[in-house]
Amino acid sequence: MTAGDGQDVPVMDSHRKVPATRWGDREQRRVDILQSGESLLMTGGYDALRMRDVAAGADISLGTVYTYYPNKESLFIAVFASRLDAMMARLAPAITASRDAVEAFTVTVNMYRDDYLIFGRQFDALSLITAEGRVQRESADSLRASTGRMVDALSSALQRFGYDGDLAPAMTLLWATMSGLANHYATDRQEFLATPWDDAVRFAAESLMRGLGLSPPRTPN
Repeated sequence: MTAGDGQDVPVMDSHRKVPATRWGDREQRRVDILQSGESLLMTGGYDALRMRDVAAGADISLGTVYTYYPNKESLFIAVFASRLDAMMARLAPAITASRDAVEAFTVTVNMYRDDYLIFGRQFDALSLITAEGRVQRESADSLRASTGRMVDALSSALQRFGYDGDLAPAMTLLWATMSGLANHYATDRQEFLATPWDDAVRFAAESLMRGLGLSPPRTPN
């Protein structure tokens, strides 16, 4: 599937029902709901995340969905947190295998962008969890924890490669750059950008790490 901004988005063939879950298995039922919601988001974006369709995909009643997630926003945030956890399962070993801070930042922003195409293009997902009463606490806490794990992984990489400054402002700068790049290249703004994504990420990574005192490797002429 190609999004309206011209970016490729992972697509599932259809919104198919998951296998029936044994009665009383509450945690697996939650997984079924999240998988159904993710399928809808990946094929149709946020507008396609309708609670009735989520119920149909999970092969449960609409009322059962609401016993887990009281509204669409809470379900969206829960799916986002689940996606970040899945991303971290791939990202953590990739960061560990990175040869320098530039590579660690590059692999992180590339993976982050993939999920931003689905979860961040239409609005700031993280802003939902600060809106009083819009999102259930459990979903908000899950997203905070998932985001925190990603930030911690990159923070640890900075320290491993020799950064001994204040991590808080350093991570603020890196996070703002990651989200800014993802936003500009995942929306119609990319029409005004003359630099390809990979070149922009490389330039940003090298500039940031140089500014943090972590000089990137010299590129042979």
